[in-house]
Amino acid sequence: MSQVSPPAPLSSCATPNPHADERLGRLLMVAAMVISGTIGVFVLMSGQPALNVVFFRCLIGALSLCAWCAWRGYWRGLRMTRSQIVNVTLGAVTLVSNWYFLFTAYRMTSVGITTVVYNVQPFLLVLASVIVTRERPSLATLACLGTAFAGLVILAEPGGVHGAGYLLGVASALAAASLYAATTLFTKKLAGTIRPEIIAALHMVIGAVVFVWMADFQHLPSAPREVGAIVTLGLFHTTFMYLLLYGAFQKASTASLAVFGFVYPVVAVAVDFLAFGIVLHPTQWLGGAMILLAAGCYARGLGVSPAKKVA
Repeated sequence: MSQVSPPAPLSSCATPNPHADERLGRLLMVAAMVISGTIGVFVLMSGQPALNVVFFRCLIGALSLCAWCAWRGYWRGLRMTRSQIVNVTLGAVTLVSNWYFLFTAYRMTSVGITTVVYNVQPFLLVLASVIVTRERPSLATLACLGTAFAGLVILAEPGGVHGAGYLLGVASALAAASLYAATTLFTKKLAGTIRPEIIAALHMVIGAVVFVWMADFQHLPSAPREVGAIVTLGLFHTTFMYLLLYGAFQKASTASLAVFGFVYPVVAVAVDFLAFGIVLHPTQWLGGAMILLAAGCYARGLGVSPAKKVA
């Protein structure tokens, strides 16, 4: 899923109308993915360096998410083990570092290309599982993986004529996807033990503490448009969007979440055209389609089968 996916929520009680909940969950997921697809525009509108955007997004997100958790009473009785503290901290550092590389890539390539490259993240998780757990993926998974990375090479057009920094921007988007894959691994260890809202709030607090030392306070947003973009990123694209995702995760099926997660790159490419007039080249369309097709097949379970342990 996209770079905005929070950890899975704690299990909830069965609901009396599962069909209505499924429909609502799908609507919430689509709304969250549409919002996510517009993040790049607001990052560029802010006129701020990537480090500043990350810091202010964390700061505003921390204040609003902490307030939400306090209002809902989620902080009461919270106790964390040393292992949980380590996983929350590592998850926070990898998450906000992922944002830095993602926001950097927006400026060096485009919002659409960055977002499509970012969608190789599920396959980076597959590679991580091979290294960490020594599980051997199925042939179908390997086919999806190969298709995605072939699409990545075609999209990057290493032999093509690009503006300065294009390939570095693609590499930055790939670094962001790698860091988010790491975030997923750390937060999965917390599933079912800490509320996702608490995890997200702690991630924002830790991110703000880390990036406050790197932000450039000599070049703060001054124009109303820049200030508005920063505030929107913190409140709308972080707090509000995360709450939509939590609602979707609680109501929609896993298959629906996987499928509707691909609204995110589609919206990003459309926004790239509407806001900046950027249209992908035919080879970029081909590479992007290969990445999204492979990721879509994998998300629908076509590349998933019982993994085998490597001897």
